[in-house]
Amino acid sequence: MALTSKSFRDFSLTFEKNAVTNDILSLKNEAAIKEAVKNIVLYNFYEKPFDPAFGGNIIGLLFENYSTGLTSEIEERITNAIQIHEPRVAVYEVMADFEDDRNELNISVKYVILGIPPKLDDISLAFKP
Repeated sequence: MALTSKSFRDFSLTFEKNAVTNDILSLKNEAAIKEAVKNIVLYNFYEKPFDPAFGGNIIGLLFENYSTGLTSEIEERITNAIQIHEPRVAVYEVMADFEDDRNELNISVKYVILGIPPKLDDISLAFKP
């Protein structure tokens, strides 16, 4: 079942105040969904109370010995986590690239926002020691 809506709204996790209303800043549409997808990728297992399987648990994999299969496991974990926890998007492509010389893991997630009209969006994250 695809969720269709004309607008999405969420609050900013930075907890900054709106200067006019003195309320917490709100995120709308693409910004709200982008922040939600980013949080799913960055969360580790057992970090969210009452939902121990929430997140991609990518930071937990950073301390494993690097092998060619590790990037595909990271891509699969991120895809599954987003599909389970974010019904407003459909994952289009997840790419993980480990740069040996910089000791850095770069992740790119492309997804389609399910709404009226559907929109392609993406995020890029870099994990560094």
